Amino acid sequence: LMQSTQSDEFVYHEALVHPALLAHPCPRSVYIGGGGEGSTAREVLRHKSVERCVMVDIDEDVVRFCREHLPENAEAFADGRLELVIDDAKAVLEKQPSGFDVIIMDLDDPLEGGPCYQLYTTEFYQMIKAKLNPGGVVVTQSGAAGIKQHHLVWSPVHNTLRAVFPHVLAYNQAVYSFLDEWGWNMASSDATLMTKLTAREVDERISE
Repeated sequence: LMQSTQSDEFVYHEALVHPALLAHPCPRSVYIGGGGEGSTAREVLRHKSVERCVMVDIDEDVVRFCREHLPENAEAFADGRLELVIDDAKAVLEKQPSGFDVIIMDLDDPLEGGPCYQLYTTEFYQMIKAKLNPGGVVVTQSGAAGIKQHHLVWSPVHNTLRAVFPHVLAYNQAVYSFLDEWGWNMASSDATLMTKLTAREVDERISE
């Protein structure tokens, strides 16, 4: 099972990170669940407004390997704004005393009985909602989104988020190393964050 390739991982990680951070008017605090290779943190830390980025991954071996062998992420791992924690992403988020402007879940698919299954449930999203600052955004990777496989993960995740958040946006993008369209779901209690930005508005926010 392919997790990531250096040739096109940027497609997946840019699609995971930037829609949510550009939707928020000024994201200062970001929580990443998973993301052990460091690419999600790399994209988050491109945003100058971010003051604190907490990344929690349970697999210390993966994190160590990627720190040693992925030079494209070296700067992110060395960034003083990054707080790297080797632990359970759900448990750490539950214990956080303060909220976050953006929460990013960069996890394996929710295979029944697998380690990430509980991180795609209504109960988990209710906890995330409570950990978001007012006007906050959550985004999660949501598996294959092509015509033949979208019903397995992408659509169920969308429906689960809709049971918790009033505003949910599903989107997809071709990731060629995955041999399919890939999907994400973004959610918020603030309707203004889910409105479609024009190309000019996107460019303006990127330049800020």
